[in-house]
Amino acid sequence: MRGLSLLYQMVLVVIGSVIVLNALVPREARGMTQEASTSERTTDVKALFAETLELPHLIQVAVERNPKVRAAKARWQATVEQYPQMTALPDPMLMYGYYLRNVETRVGPQRHRLSFSQTFPYPGTLDAAGEVVKKAVEIARVKHEQVIRDLIVELKLSYHELVYLQRAIELTQQNHELVASILAIATARYAEGKVALNDVLKAQSQLAQLGYDLILLEELQLVAHANINAVLSIPSSTPLGVTVPVPYELLDVPLADVEKQALSKRQELQIAALEVEKATEGIALAELQTKPMLKFDLMAIETGKALMIDAPDSGKDPFTIGIGVTIPWSSLKNSSKVREAQQNREASTANKLALADDTKVALRKIYFRLENARRLVELYETTLIPQAGAAIEVAETWHQEGPKSITGFLETQSVWLNFNLARLRAIADYQQNVARLEQLVGGKIDDLRPVQ
Repeated sequence: MRGLSLLYQMVLVVIGSVIVLNALVPREARGMTQEASTSERTTDVKALFAETLELPHLIQVAVERNPKVRAAKARWQATVEQYPQMTALPDPMLMYGYYLRNVETRVGPQRHRLSFSQTFPYPGTLDAAGEVVKKAVEIARVKHEQVIRDLIVELKLSYHELVYLQRAIELTQQNHELVASILAIATARYAEGKVALNDVLKAQSQLAQLGYDLILLEELQLVAHANINAVLSIPSSTPLGVTVPVPYELLDVPLADVEKQALSKRQELQIAALEVEKATEGIALAELQTKPMLKFDLMAIETGKALMIDAPDSGKDPFTIGIGVTIPWSSLKNSSKVREAQQNREASTANKLALADDTKVALRKIYFRLENARRLVELYETTLIPQAGAAIEVAETWHQEGPKSITGFLETQSVWLNFNLARLRAIADYQQNVARLEQLVGGKIDDLRPVQ
C-alpha cells in the first residue's frame, strides 16, 4: 500500500509537470488550427444550368464544388496542423521499474522505481521550427489560391469555346437551310434545262460539306460540355443550357504593365519567394539544431522497512533530481546539416529567378496571340465580312437574273460563312488568351474597355 501511495504521488507530480510544460507552448500553436475552415454548400447543378449558362455563376458554383479546390484546401489545413506539432516540447518519458531482486540498503529493500524525464531543445529552436511551418502554411495558402485561379481559367477556356461552338452551329444550320433551298431550286431548273449539271453538283457537295461541319461542331460541343461538367464535378453526359456570350472587350494595358503585375502577383512567383524565405528560416533552424539539448530527470524509489529493528530512517524513500545535456560531438554531421539548408536556399533562389524569366517569355507569347486575334477580329469586321456581304448581294442579283449564277452565288455564300466563322473563332481566341494572360498575371486584369 505504501508503494502504491508513492506511485500515486509521483503521478501527481508528473501531471503537474506536463501542465507546466504545456503552458510553455506558444498560444499561436493552439490557435492556428482554427484557420482556413469554411462550410461547404451543395447545389442542384443539373437544374441550375439546364436552360442557360452564365460565366460568373458557373465560376461561383465550380469553386464551391470542384474536388481540386477541396483537396488544396485540405492540404492547406493539414499544413496548419503541423504548427503545434513542431513548436511543442518533445514528449516526456515516464518509466516504471520493478526490482526482480531487491536492492538491500541500510534503510530497507528497494522494490519499485518511478522516473520522469523531459528534454528541452536549445532556446529558440522551437520558435525557429514554428517560423519554418508558418512559411509552409503560407505556401499552402497561395497554392490553394493557385488552384482556384487555374480552375477559373480552365472554366473560362471551355466556356468561350462553347460560346463559339454554339454560335457556329447556329450560323452553319442557317447556311445549311439556305443551301438546301438553293439545291432544290437548282434541281428544278436543271430538270427544265435552265442550269447546268455542275450547279446541281456544286450545291450537293456544299450541302454535304455543311452537314459534315454540323456533325463536327456538335461533337466538339459535347466535348466542351464534358469539360465544363468535369469542372463542376457532375456527370459528363449532363446536358447544359445555352451560353450567354461574354461581351467582347479589348485589353487596354501595355505589355510592360502586364509584366509588372505578373512579377508581383503571380502565385507561382509568390510561392517561389516564400520558398526562399522558408529556406532562410531553415538555415536558422539547422544552426540551432546543432546546439546541445537539456534533459531534466525526476526519480523516486519505493523502499521497504529495514530488517534491523529501530534502524534510523527505516523505509525512507529516496528522490533524485538529475540534469543532463547532449554533446553535439560530430562536427561533420552538424556542419553538413547547415550546408544542406544553405544549398536548399540557393536552389530556391535560383528557381525563383528562372521562374521569373519563364514568366516574361510566356507573357510575350500570349500577348502576341492576343494582339493577333484582335487584328483578325478587326480585319473581318471592318473589311472582309462587309466585302463578302456586298458580293452576296451582287451574286443574288445575278442568281435572279440569269441561269448561270448558282455556282458563283454558292461560292460567295461559302466565303461569307467562312469569314463569319473565322470572326467568331478570333473573338473566342481573344477571350481565351485574356484568360491565359490572367493565369500568368495571377488574377483578373481590370483594365478592359468595351468595343465601341
